[in-house]
Amino acid sequence: MMEKILEVTNLSKRFDAYQAVKNVGFQLVAGECVALLGPNGAGKTTILKMIVDMINPDSGTIQICGGEHAKMKQQIGFLPQYPNFYGWMTATDALQFMGKLSGMDKAALAERIPEVLAQVGLDATPKQKIATFSGGMRQRLGIAQAILHRPALLIMDEPVSALDPIGRREIIQLIQSLKGETTLLFSTHILADVEEVCERVCIISEGEIVADDRIVSLVQANAAPVFVLKGEVGVSEFERLIEAEAAISRVERKQGALYLYYQEDADAAREAILRVLMATGMAWTSVSQAEETLEDVFLRMVGK
Repeated sequence: MMEKILEVTNLSKRFDAYQAVKNVGFQLVAGECVALLGPNGAGKTTILKMIVDMINPDSGTIQICGGEHAKMKQQIGFLPQYPNFYGWMTATDALQFMGKLSGMDKAALAERIPEVLAQVGLDATPKQKIATFSGGMRQRLGIAQAILHRPALLIMDEPVSALDPIGRREIIQLIQSLKGETTLLFSTHILADVEEVCERVCIISEGEIVADDRIVSLVQANAAPVFVLKGEVGVSEFERLIEAEAAISRVERKQGALYLYYQEDADAAREAILRVLMATGMAWTSVSQAEETLEDVFLRMVGK
């Protein structure tokens, strides 16, 4: 049985009259890489800040590695959306400073700092002032400080949202390299990042989790009720007859194909399509169920 690294139960948070988070619950087991996916203002950052103990929940519980939140929070590494460092420091200076704050001794830091600088690709610039760093370099340094003490859980808040394409690519590759070394949870609204690095996603809308599943399962379970028919001749006659079939609710022409929507019964719709194809003698090349994407599912879930 996989070790449970994070367990969030019935977590809620209100700011004055605004209910930011509503009875949120989910868990992560060792080695998972999970995204909190949602539009701006959905509650992603608030959830992460409660997990890292930056703000207190109004209700609910958080357990880290099976223990009480307050006693186990040292097992968390955190990368905020906009990590701040003193510009006059070098990367080595910053990591020494952060390491001391987290209780690491000199000997441990002397061994660990070169390791993490190499891991995040900053080992060639240990004496360069942070003030001269690019956005991507700052994010990499932010990840270095977050993993310095070898946390069981690494939490990242919108790790690439403020970066240019080059910086974004650097951080995504770094996140990929961290999979398997620690358990990862990050918030984002960028679907491509989720599909590239995660197997599982929690979709959040208006402070609530509306879906929590593996991406493949989520897409399959929410497949649109539509068959796509590609053919060459006799389309008009086919359309007239298929629209009269009870199993078919709507017919649309798109991108050189016919999209045949059905209500619930995919088998009945498939039989109706084949029956009308045979009746009309239409030359067709393929009949297939329309492929869904994570974007399709996400937009439907959040009502955008």
